[in-house]
Amino acid sequence: MNQREATVNCILSVLEERGVEYELNGSQPIADVLNPDDKKNIRSILFTMFQQGKIDFRDTSRLSDTKYMTDYISGLVNNWIRKAPEFNGNAKYEAKNPGSRAGSGDEQIREMKKLLSTVTDPETKEVIKSAIEARQAEIKLTTVSVNYDAIPADLRAKLGL
Repeated sequence: MNQREATVNCILSVLEERGVEYELNGSQPIADVLNPDDKKNIRSILFTMFQQGKIDFRDTSRLSDTKYMTDYISGLVNNWIRKAPEFNGNAKYEAKNPGSRAGSGDEQIREMKKLLSTVTDPETKEVIKSAIEARQAEIKLTTVSVNYDAIPADLRAKLGL
């Protein structure tokens, strides 16, 4: 069974066990229905299912790492509570802070963000924020490369490329 299917089924079975009839694609988000005990039960059931090999998991060497699996399953449950359309009125997921992770893979930006968290002076903060924005803009420019030969000739001609 894939992870999404297992998580959705597990959430529904825990709610059913508690006597809650949840309507898929209904108007009420699942996050409003689940309580902390439900989530704890869901994570426990999923943990057991992973250990028994009932749920697909590529890196089987990690299955014996309890800390890793506990964290993984917690993220898995939270992910599908947020993103599964059937749990959110069939609405498409939208990030709360789009772009907040921009540049997270860039060492310079990562270190500047760390530096920013240690500074209290407003002027200094603005200087660091400006440097971060400049670096993000620089990365954006360098990461996009277009193979103009793959663009149809008539479109290139219209665009003057």
